[in-house]
Amino acid sequence: MPNYYEILEVSPGATQGEIKKSFRHLALKYHPDKNRNSDESKQKFVKIVEAYEVLSDDQARKNYDTSIFQQQRPCPTPRWTPPADFSTVYSYEEIKRRYRPSNIGGGMWDISDKASSGLWKATIVLFACLAAVVVYIMLAG
Repeated sequence: MPNYYEILEVSPGATQGEIKKSFRHLALKYHPDKNRNSDESKQKFVKIVEAYEVLSDDQARKNYDTSIFQQQRPCPTPRWTPPADFSTVYSYEEIKRRYRPSNIGGGMWDISDKASSGLWKATIVLFACLAAVVVYIMLAG
């Protein structure tokens, strides 16, 4: 984010009168008509107008000052250190034990480990049968 105070060459504590005076001076100095429509003066003039529009409006200036203050003082991000028993506390078995007594219904919580391994076995048998049918069709055809 550009520093509008530097663009208008005023301090952050400048009054509205000082901001207006600086704007008028810089706008006349960098106006494209006075500088043979040079690209550099156009860009500088646009930045000056943008800075003035923000700093001349009290609410916009307050929002700008708040955002600049937050950029200059970033909040330190807290460092997270996992507990020594991280793998125990967050293991699948611990999560199942912790939430199984509750009223969570549906999904993987309702399928026991035996039923789950039975479903895998049934799936493997189904794919084996499907493969046998494909081989039979290819040989017969």
